[in-house]
Amino acid sequence: MKYTDEEQLLLTRINEMGQQALEAGIVPIRDVIDILGSRWKVEILTGVARGHHRFSELNTFLYDISEKMLASGLRQLTELQLIERTDRFGYTNRAEYHITHQGLMLFNVIFAMQEWGEGYRKELFGGEKHLPSSE
Repeated sequence: MKYTDEEQLLLTRINEMGQQALEAGIVPIRDVIDILGSRWKVEILTGVARGHHRFSELNTFLYDISEKMLASGLRQLTELQLIERTDRFGYTNRAEYHITHQGLMLFNVIFAMQEWGEGYRKELFGGEKHLPSSE
């Protein structure tokens, strides 16, 4: 197979990684996969970043998520420090969610994945919305 100069540089970088560096590099990659591997985490993170700060706003924005799944996702993203929860006390007690610096920086990865996915679909499947069925 013939590779472009960019592809050849990537292959060189991969092959120059020592075993220890390779193993150490896999751990943070697994962290990202665990965070982004859940369907709802990216959507919840996007909703919070777009200014939907209250549970009810997020529930409306993500109209097909269950309240249980939304609550679980918010709790997990808060524990991962990708969003922060602020409790507001007053006439009505409510929580508000805001994206953190780390949560915002994760969008660099999300946008890179989006760009790669769009190119992949266009090249292999003509831009189809879904991958071909494996059945």
